[in-house]
Amino acid sequence: MSGRQNSPVHDPATADGGPPGRPLDPADDPRAVRHRERAAFALGDIASNLVWTTISSYLLFFYTDVALIGAAAAGTLMLVARLLDAVFDPVVGLLLDRTSTRWGRARPYLLFGAPLLGGLTFLTFLTPGGGGGLTVAYAAVTFVLVGFAYSLVNVPYGAAMAMTTRDSGTRMSLAGFRTFGVGLGIIVVSSLTQPLVRAIGGTEQSRSGFAWTIGGYAVVSTLLIWVVFALVRERVPLTPSARERGSTAASLKTLLRNKPWLSVFGFSILSFARLGVVTGGAVYFAIHALGDPGAIPVILLAFSLSAVVGSLLTARVLRLLGQRRGIVLGLALSVVLSVPLLFLRHDLVAFCLVFFVLNVVGGFGFVAAPALTADTAEWQEWRSGRRNEGLLFAGYSMSTKIGAALGSALLAWGLAAISYDPAAVTPAVSDDVVWLFIGLPAVIGLLQIAAIAPYDLERRLPSLRADLAARAETGGPAGSL
Repeated sequence: MSGRQNSPVHDPATADGGPPGRPLDPADDPRAVRHRERAAFALGDIASNLVWTTISSYLLFFYTDVALIGAAAAGTLMLVARLLDAVFDPVVGLLLDRTSTRWGRARPYLLFGAPLLGGLTFLTFLTPGGGGGLTVAYAAVTFVLVGFAYSLVNVPYGAAMAMTTRDSGTRMSLAGFRTFGVGLGIIVVSSLTQPLVRAIGGTEQSRSGFAWTIGGYAVVSTLLIWVVFALVRERVPLTPSARERGSTAASLKTLLRNKPWLSVFGFSILSFARLGVVTGGAVYFAIHALGDPGAIPVILLAFSLSAVVGSLLTARVLRLLGQRRGIVLGLALSVVLSVPLLFLRHDLVAFCLVFFVLNVVGGFGFVAAPALTADTAEWQEWRSGRRNEGLLFAGYSMSTKIGAALGSALLAWGLAAISYDPAAVTPAVSDDVVWLFIGLPAVIGLLQIAAIAPYDLERRLPSLRADLAARAETGGPAGSL
């Protein structure tokens, strides 16, 4: 637990329906999470996306057009490195579940991991040119290391949301703040990166332009993560059984039986694969399908604004329609809206308007996923007596990396399949780029629907929490299926 604790709040009508005057645990009290703390989660995702979105949107382009690595080799490198890196997430999660310091459990990782992540992000975009063996080796090593550093920061940062409160509504609100930060981070990256690279280096393929731009992002990201460290408080205590002998095997066994978490895990892989295709493909679509590099920030701005608007709408929409139904209906509508995009490529304004709406409705699940993951901690605790926030969010972080790697690899392999050569792009290749950018995300959207369809935790949460509360009073055993 963190050094500063909130005193119990006495409320005449407590969240669990208890008698008047009963003290309300700050972990269950929505009022305990102040506005500045909620805002800190937005800042955290701005920081994360100065790294994540920059890598997702520009690293493949940097590899193929600046470092001159072949598209197929770059895609394979990114997939293999991300898969190796993803194995590190559960290690961080298990370590987090056993961490207890004067700063708390998650916060120390933010303090010490932020500068490491910033420095390695900068080094990743210093990959030497030429496309030879040295180039590929340097790219592979730095890409794996920046992924490790991202795990050290992002797994604890994600778990901090579950440690901040047990209230599901507050978690969904925090998820909205996080996605608002995602949108702002994408706006910064999409609006400034190419103009800065071009202004500093003279062209979109400038090595020095990328170095100075990414270096600036790395410094700002580090400072923002330190702000999160200063403002966020942990209120949900560490489960004592997390340190017992054999608890790791028991936690992993329960995790693999946690059906709601498995559904969110698969859904998140596909969500980030789709994100990787859209943000990475926008560069190729603008340059080679539209013939206008200036359209890159416009398209990415429309996408990032959809995340901002989605962060404001998602909680309301899912409260009205239900979590699973709202996510599925939004994805279905996004697939339908993909069709007119194929006919609007020569009208950038109309294209971006439809593209914006498509991504608002298709992004409800993207906004909700961290909150849904936090809710699965209740199932985990009910089933095993261990909350395992670190392990659960390590899995979520793993899903984002696997998804991003899969999205980048699918895009790169698609480019290789259509014989993409940055020095000789034919009209046929330009048309194929359109299908990659629009058609591939639509197919992934259909798979997302299948992944989230089994999720049914929302209707079960009240009874699970009531059972947990009764068990806390009586010392009863973990639940059974």
